[in-house]
Amino acid sequence: MWGKKDKNTKAKNSPIQESAQNSSSPIKSLNIKLPSVKLGFAGSIVSLIDGSYLTSKALTRNTPYILFLTLLAFLYVANSFYAQSKAHDIEKITRELKDLRDEHISIKSDLMYRTKKSEVASQLKYRGIKEATKPPFKIFIKKEEIE
Repeated sequence: MWGKKDKNTKAKNSPIQESAQNSSSPIKSLNIKLPSVKLGFAGSIVSLIDGSYLTSKALTRNTPYILFLTLLAFLYVANSFYAQSKAHDIEKITRELKDLRDEHISIKSDLMYRTKKSEVASQLKYRGIKEATKPPFKIFIKKEEIE
């Protein structure tokens, strides 16, 4: 089965391990050349640090994709800043609208108070104008009097 090792079969060693086990000389005397392909995360980091990744075909093959992803990242950040700016503007305008509405209500209330009959009479009293005691009436002019 996959992944299970039979106890009766010997585990296969890599060529490097077999040569190290077969030789009777110490490890220092072995003239083994390690493969140049680095695998795994550590190999990727090493290739980035020593610059060998910049000369590989994988970089030239993936350059358009990397540039596209970079462009998408810039657009994502710009869109985020734009959305935050618009949200800030909306909040600012909403506060301003609330303040203006409150001011409108207070001015309207003040105007209604000042135009009450008793308030107008009290303000005109200091100027010497008194409230009329007789009700208003219509003045009729005959046509003959106009000519």
